[in-house]
Amino acid sequence: MTWEPETRTEGRSFRGDVRRMFKLGNPRRSLYRDAHYYSATVEIDPEKMKKWLPAGVELTEPATADLFTAFFPDCNFDSAYHEAGLFVHIKTVQGKGIHCPWMILDDDVMLIMGRELLGYPKKLGEIDWHHADSEITAIAARRGHKLLSMSGKLGEVIAEPPPILARPHRNVVGVLGLLPAWLVAFTPREEVIEVRRIDDFTLELAGSERDPIDQMGIGRVIEARLHRVNLLGVWMPPIPLLPLPAFTLGRLRPRVL
Repeated sequence: MTWEPETRTEGRSFRGDVRRMFKLGNPRRSLYRDAHYYSATVEIDPEKMKKWLPAGVELTEPATADLFTAFFPDCNFDSAYHEAGLFVHIKTVQGKGIHCPWMILDDDVMLIMGRELLGYPKKLGEIDWHHADSEITAIAARRGHKLLSMSGKLGEVIAEPPPILARPHRNVVGVLGLLPAWLVAFTPREEVIEVRRIDDFTLELAGSERDPIDQMGIGRVIEARLHRVNLLGVWMPPIPLLPLPAFTLGRLRPRVL
């Protein structure tokens, strides 16, 4: 899909906006094709992580998370871009879920959509991604500070891999102001293309004052993987669960600054 057609759209209409949104997010079709998630499942120190979580969100036992960098070569929004983020594993009535307390990316359109619609605390950053033959490296940085780096080699295919994104989510949607932020629930869908184990994996974690991921209790790497998946449209939009007054004010870092 291209956003610069030969014939420009004249003005706007509600019907036209609805048609455009359904074309973008049709649940019968994919949103992303061959998304690459370079992920490390890590141990989490629960005492350090709890202070970054919203009310109503509880860590799994044992506490773990997926720290990742990602490359999205083809999507419905005419963007090819990169991300880095942290998916903390949490308890939900549907089983193991995800809360995202930190994420950066290098595309402004996907920043706006991810923050406003799905509660991912996205900020602009820089992700240097290299995937050549069997070697894969990624470095995430923001405002002159290197935040994390990953390197390793592609290993064997995992026959029954865990999902990377298709888990129940509990994110926070909202901005500073009189209206409270909300804890919302939604569950993305994914279609696995291939998942490989990463051998000889190394992780370097730094962080900064604005992006204090080194203070979130990230510990030993349990396993590293490269997920290649198609991300599908959702049948149900995010559902508000719980108002969170002053949540964003108390989380200016890492969500805003």
